[in-house]
Amino acid sequence: MTPLMENASDIKILLVDDRDENLLALETILINESYQIVKANSGRQALQCLLDDHDFYLIIMDVVMPGMDGFETAELIYGREKLKNIPIIFLTAMDIEENIYKGYKSGAVDYIRKPVVPELLRAKVGAFIDLSLKNKRLIAQEETLRAINQELEREVMERKLSEKKVKALNKDLQDKLAELQSLDAFAYSVSHDLMSPLNNINGLTNLLIRQHGQNLNESGQKMLHMVLESTQKMSKLVKNLLLFSRQANAELKKAELDMNAMVQAVLQEISAYKPLEKFQIVVQDLPKANCDENMIRQVWINFISNAIKYSQKSASPRIDVGALRNNGSAIYYVKDNGAGFDMKDYDKLFGAFQRLHTEKEFEGTGIGLNIVKRIVERHGGKVWAESSQGMGATFFFTLDKTYPETVLKVV
Repeated sequence: MTPLMENASDIKILLVDDRDENLLALETILINESYQIVKANSGRQALQCLLDDHDFYLIIMDVVMPGMDGFETAELIYGREKLKNIPIIFLTAMDIEENIYKGYKSGAVDYIRKPVVPELLRAKVGAFIDLSLKNKRLIAQEETLRAINQELEREVMERKLSEKKVKALNKDLQDKLAELQSLDAFAYSVSHDLMSPLNNINGLTNLLIRQHGQNLNESGQKMLHMVLESTQKMSKLVKNLLLFSRQANAELKKAELDMNAMVQAVLQEISAYKPLEKFQIVVQDLPKANCDENMIRQVWINFISNAIKYSQKSASPRIDVGALRNNGSAIYYVKDNGAGFDMKDYDKLFGAFQRLHTEKEFEGTGIGLNIVKRIVERHGGKVWAESSQGMGATFFFTLDKTYPETVLKVV
């Protein structure tokens, strides 16, 4: 807002009188005060001046004028919102006592009897100019406060709308969470119910191969083995679904875990069904972690099993298990020199039932990494990977919210 000017040269006074000699006399009295003087010879001309420029501090107006007298002019001036705060001093040769009520009713703030006494006029003009300045300041402050109040009201309204949006989003999130929990429970129930018939199919197929396999020709035996292989794949998928559902709903039980002992136990478990003699497996010293032992075991099993699976076709397969430090946070990793993957497919990597290789190339269900992602994020951490196709892959995970600011490279 423009600050109020208080120099006399910035203060405008409107003089209204139908006689030029009277206007000149008034101007002569006020000339030493350096006010800006604007003159009008009629009420109509005065109104035109005020319509063109309403930034006047005082109006000095004769009461008796032809056409439109001072009282009528004052009523029209004060009928406009932007002009109603300009004080008016009436000049009159009439009896003030007889016209004082009419004058004040029309908007006058004071009277001066003609002939004008210069000292009295200058004194009253000074007093009303000071009053007008103070009034303009108050109006400006009122406008500022009104603008501030409107801004506060707008902010309050926006905050209320934001709160409503947050409440709506929270409700939507709760509904979706309940839906997910219901789906997890359903998946668990279905997976659990599927295991029994799958186990029966698997057992009966094995029994059929042992007891009657010799009675079948080569084609029949091949079909039985295909049935057995399919049921085993289905059993593995259902087990992963059960694990997926358990990890979503299981209670997180954190305690200090020796990661070195955990990795060695996982390697021993894997070696029971997968010979590891041809693999060079290097395990660095790993820092301990505060985590759920059973859940983190699944992370290591998945990462190390994948590293073995995708590097088994390499001439000299090598797997490195280690940890990096980043701002006091441990970042664990598993690196292999196997098939790797194209980073343009990265968005699919941790999705459920997403695979970056065909079943013929490498077997799998496509759910393991999604389980890992769930487990790590439940610990408040993050999981990610780096790879080049044909150049191996490195999978990272951390169990807290301190993430690396830049992509970490494992040499």
